[in-house]
Amino acid sequence: MFILIYMCMEKPLLINGCSFGKCWTPSDKFISDLGCNSHVNISKVATGFQRTCRSTVEWIAQNGNPSFVVIPITYVSRVEMPTAHCEKWDDLDGNWIPVQENGMLPTDAHDPRRNIKMQVDHAQLISFYKQYHKLVHSSIGYVDKVLTEMITLSGFLQSLNIPYLMFDMCNEFDEHLIYQHPHVNKVKLAIANKRIMNLFSFCGNKYMHLLRGGKAGEPFNEHHKPQEYLGLEAHILEYLRSNSLIQ
Repeated sequence: MFILIYMCMEKPLLINGCSFGKCWTPSDKFISDLGCNSHVNISKVATGFQRTCRSTVEWIAQNGNPSFVVIPITYVSRVEMPTAHCEKWDDLDGNWIPVQENGMLPTDAHDPRRNIKMQVDHAQLISFYKQYHKLVHSSIGYVDKVLTEMITLSGFLQSLNIPYLMFDMCNEFDEHLIYQHPHVNKVKLAIANKRIMNLFSFCGNKYMHLLRGGKAGEPFNEHHKPQEYLGLEAHILEYLRSNSLIQ
């Protein structure tokens, strides 16, 4: 009886991101070193940070506090939009549709639910999202949106005393572009937060690309094999310990 009760009280490691998070099956050592006994990965292919924030809050509201949250930050130009014109395909995502950098709706052969059943003409909807993307595209605007979301999600997790770590997975943030931001104090808030790991000097995909023998300057946003995440895990644990965020 005691063992059963203890197992029910276990709180997992929660991972949430895009496909680069979806490919990540954390090692037992990584899970244990973060003080967890299991993990849950709610990452979704071809989605943006807006979805990461919303679904993290939704998962916690449905399931309670995890022991630790790890957030690999995806491309800043990805957004999601609500629509009444599709069937609900997921308890976490409801009627939200992810929109990629080029304004296209993603499809995912690995998840048939991603091929959303539309109640309106699919081509018409794609045309709308392409026009939307064309009208609102702004590098500074996208970065501003993600910075706000980082700070907001950080505050939410801190209010529940949930330890977490966010890090850039895809963008290789341009420090010079960031400091052109009209609200530079927002940038400073993100930099000062030790749970947002080295925003300007670390990119997870680039780090793993170099670990596998890739060269600097080469494209690095390929997907990685599960075992290639071990080097990333070691780097994360070293960072957390060096900043006294874990024992």
